[in-house]
Amino acid sequence: MAKHLGRRGFLGITGAVAGAGMITQKGCANVKESVPSLKAAGGMRKDIEELVRTTPLVDTHEHLWEESHRIRMKAEKKETPASDFGLLLSHYSDSDLQVAGLSEKDYHMLISRELAPRDKWKLVQPYYERCRHTGYQLCVRESIRALYGETDLRKDNCESISEKLAAQIQPGFYTRILQETANIEYCQVNALDTPIFRETEQPELLAQDLWTIGIASQVNLATLARMAGEPVKTLERAHAVIDLCFDTYGPRAIAVKDQCAYGRRLLFENVPDDTAAPLFERLAKDEKSLSEPEMKAVQDNLFRHCLVKATEYHLPVKLHTGYYAGHGGMPLDRVRRNAGDLCPLLKEFSSTAFVLMHIDYPYQDEAIALAKHYPNAYIDMCWAWIINPSASVRFLKEFIMAAPACKLFTFGGDYMPVELAPGHARVARMGIARALAELLEEGWLAESDAPALADRLMRGNAHEVFDHQRTLRNWKKS
Repeated sequence: MAKHLGRRGFLGITGAVAGAGMITQKGCANVKESVPSLKAAGGMRKDIEELVRTTPLVDTHEHLWEESHRIRMKAEKKETPASDFGLLLSHYSDSDLQVAGLSEKDYHMLISRELAPRDKWKLVQPYYERCRHTGYQLCVRESIRALYGETDLRKDNCESISEKLAAQIQPGFYTRILQETANIEYCQVNALDTPIFRETEQPELLAQDLWTIGIASQVNLATLARMAGEPVKTLERAHAVIDLCFDTYGPRAIAVKDQCAYGRRLLFENVPDDTAAPLFERLAKDEKSLSEPEMKAVQDNLFRHCLVKATEYHLPVKLHTGYYAGHGGMPLDRVRRNAGDLCPLLKEFSSTAFVLMHIDYPYQDEAIALAKHYPNAYIDMCWAWIINPSASVRFLKEFIMAAPACKLFTFGGDYMPVELAPGHARVARMGIARALAELLEEGWLAESDAPALADRLMRGNAHEVFDHQRTLRNWKKS
């Protein structure tokens, strides 16, 4: 990890800036005096960049595979993505490439084991050029800069990058990439390859979310049966299975995670047990028997039961909001309702911390309003930095000016390939530094505020809200 600059070091190298007329904690200069000279501003930007570069991040959202799985993937002859540069374009970047014209068939060839890296580059190069300016592709370039010493993907380096990528996959490479290269303390992982909770091999590095999609918000009878050891036929038994999930995994979980917003509204109404019970019994007999409103009623009841358990276990509840992954299927009218739909839950479950992920992009103003108004509403900038880096800078500035700084988490890579986390962290650091520097230059912050604020936004809030030490103690007991 980089050596953390800290408050004393930062103030030591920015002392000259105070004389340039910036607003300080002792009082306010007039508007004319509050703008530093261009020379001072340029130096201050460099100081802010160094402060942010050396401050560790807590990564509050990833989908990373286990390290041992990646090592097996490298040796496996059929599993994809292959361990070459195509892996770097296999998550999120693939969406921009396909929106830019890459066919689904050619995308599968890009991540396959059937083509050599040079042939893959011929396939993807025209589409990469069409979208290389986006945040997704910027993340790719910053990752290869951090890991392989290259500035871009090209015909003349796609083979050497592929060789370096494959050679790096060996025991210990997650720690090297995440902590030593990206300066990340630890990651919070929503494992997509397990229905509820992953028994990770690296709890110190990869804290795990308890996933409630299959047991509640988009209830899956097979998932319930797997946990129960038998078919679940009644609502009472479904509640008991949810209780079992929390009793089994809650002590080691870092949070609850749910992304049902991909399939339904976030309006979870208070459906009584005696209303939901006969509906669940019909569902258990015939999964296609319920109408959409009836299925929603069952989901609402089960998810609210999860919220009761999350509150009991002091687990923050992470909810997907805003933009959809993938391409060609986002119902923007439903996305627009996310913030408003959550108000009843925020009010009713006032003792539960709700983490609204991805800044609810492109409706981030509403997310700021929720964080400002509801004490239990937190916002996570995970994924947002590469969806739209410029909008994320604006968001961070506006959040700092509107809502308590303790209500924000500023980084989550949101990736499956670990190789893309360093690039995302670099993009996030660029954005955080720019937002803080602009607020200082505009006179909204004093330079003496910067070290504590950067530390709070990048790691401090996460340590306050998510109890990683508790999870580690309970991993040791299990």
